[in-house]
Amino acid sequence: MKKKNLTVVVSSPGNSGGGAIHDYLLSRKDFLSPFHGEEFRLINDPYGIDNLYINFYKHFSLNSSSEAFSQFKEYCSNLEKLVSSKNNKNIYGKNFYKKSINYLNKIEKISYQALPQYKRISLNFKSKNLYKIKKKLFKLKNHEHEIFKVRVPNNQKIFLNETKKYLKNIFYSNIKNIKNKNIVLDQSTNFWEPEIINKYIENCKIILVTRDPRGIFYSMKSRESFAYPGYNLKIFVKWYKYMMDKRKIINKGFKNKIIEIKFEKFIEDFYNEKKKLNKFLKIKQNVKDSFDYEFSKKNLYKAKYKLNKYELSYIKRTLKDYLQW
Repeated sequence: MKKKNLTVVVSSPGNSGGGAIHDYLLSRKDFLSPFHGEEFRLINDPYGIDNLYINFYKHFSLNSSSEAFSQFKEYCSNLEKLVSSKNNKNIYGKNFYKKSINYLNKIEKISYQALPQYKRISLNFKSKNLYKIKKKLFKLKNHEHEIFKVRVPNNQKIFLNETKKYLKNIFYSNIKNIKNKNIVLDQSTNFWEPEIINKYIENCKIILVTRDPRGIFYSMKSRESFAYPGYNLKIFVKWYKYMMDKRKIINKGFKNKIIEIKFEKFIEDFYNEKKKLNKFLKIKQNVKDSFDYEFSKKNLYKAKYKLNKYELSYIKRTLKDYLQW
């Protein structure tokens, strides 16, 4: 029986060292990244695949279903333009948008031109006037304006089957030779509900990475992170506590597919920790890697002397239950 390729997903709540674990796996000869080592967020981002699933099958309405279709289409159009900072190539590969449109057509059951109220009132000034002019001069009927499509999804079984095919198509078209290789993906599932990815990818294992809040705050502050409150200590503390408290208990059926790694421990005791990780993933221990853990080790505790005394003591006092060093 042919062995299925393993897909490993690394996920963290932000600035938690997940990139280092991803880079370790990618430095092994038995792992590949379809996306040049960049993050792949198509599944769990707000306009991504899981958003389709939620609006199609968990909280269905005619408008929410249609909007999810529309958002995904626009999101994929934007993703196709993303270029890797590492090699200046398109992260999602050739014909990504075309493949995405084909996927949307396959998961659609019914579609028709329409202009529901929520879209009508959201038209900008120019579009509203154009709509009125066309209606008056050319006597166009409402459905003839072709401003928006109402779209209803196919049944859930078809959706899941087509999603798996779509993802495989994206992965494999960006990899020259997948034989005897595993795939590693960065930030491709929801850290707070990681098992969602198992609906869409077969033979998948998940690595959740956490880090001491002092290290996270320093990382956010020094990088001026786009998405995180590293500029304000008190907001950060509230944010971090909220993020950790929002974690759900993992369903028993998925526990054997998920491992949690503490970033500091992984770097500090690299050889033993990577053995544990390799054992969990059921990958060979003797495959060489080129991961520079010594470089990561030098930067591991920068927060100790880069943050001021007040910042260190405030985080230590307010987030004492989450400290890792």
